[in-house]
Amino acid sequence: MSEVCFGVDVGGTTVKLGLVDSEGNLLEKREFASPKDPNAMFDVIVSHMDQVIVHYPGIRCMGAGVGVPGPVIDEAMVRSCSNLGWGRVMVAEELTKRAHMNIKVANDANMAAMGEMWMGAGKGCRNLVMLTVGTGVGGGIIVDGKILAGALGGGGEIGHIPLHYHPDWQCNCGKYGCLEVTASASGIIRAAKQYHPFSEMQDLGAKEVFEAMYAGDQHAREAVENAGKALGEACAILACVLNPEMFLVGGGVSAAGRALLDPIEQSFREKCFPPCANVRFARATLGNNAGIYGGAALFFAH
Repeated sequence: MSEVCFGVDVGGTTVKLGLVDSEGNLLEKREFASPKDPNAMFDVIVSHMDQVIVHYPGIRCMGAGVGVPGPVIDEAMVRSCSNLGWGRVMVAEELTKRAHMNIKVANDANMAAMGEMWMGAGKGCRNLVMLTVGTGVGGGIIVDGKILAGALGGGGEIGHIPLHYHPDWQCNCGKYGCLEVTASASGIIRAAKQYHPFSEMQDLGAKEVFEAMYAGDQHAREAVENAGKALGEACAILACVLNPEMFLVGGGVSAAGRALLDPIEQSFREKCFPPCANVRFARATLGNNAGIYGGAALFFAH
């Protein structure tokens, strides 16, 4: 009997749900709007699961791995999800009541890292760190094939490593000088806007900053390179503690390719502890499906 599992990636605006078999084949995928009320969220998730599973008779569903945008404790409870307006929610308990299957819950960035380890760019690695660089900077840490979540679910919050690049810029977390204020898309845009002509542009995005860099604008290059240097420095700090085999870079900003990866690697090599320097760097490959694969990996990756 073929074994399958649901991977569910809960985002602030959309939910991505997929049915994955034990070989890593994505059999079916759905995407739908995220209700803000948790009970409504759980109802619509289980409704889609029920609609999908009837098309696959003769299979054994092992359960569902669910990623949420907040710290998760004991693969079951989220303490808060600011993007969803949630406080403390017993996610596994509520979904189990409705779906009558085994539910495992993880932070969404950690789950994406699991997906990349199982079926993405990190396949074959048991120890890796994934940096998700988009509007903010998220992260996922995999140690010996398992998520490092920490005592209260805050493990992997790489974006809040304090660095020296912009010590007077306040992060959304309330602290100053976090990695995120320099290395995120928002940070790159803010750095570029210190200079003309970017300061006059109302709808400036990271994509425009990258385009200007490729066209030879020195200020744009400096903003992007500082983001890469900050990420590389953070990787050097993490390597001293975790000694991973690989660093993966995902998220929208990773589309810059070598323009971002090169300064990350250069900064890492300059700062890292030599015994921890034998690390590979690569772009993540699963894109928006990483969370779905990560949910299945909670059951199938051993």
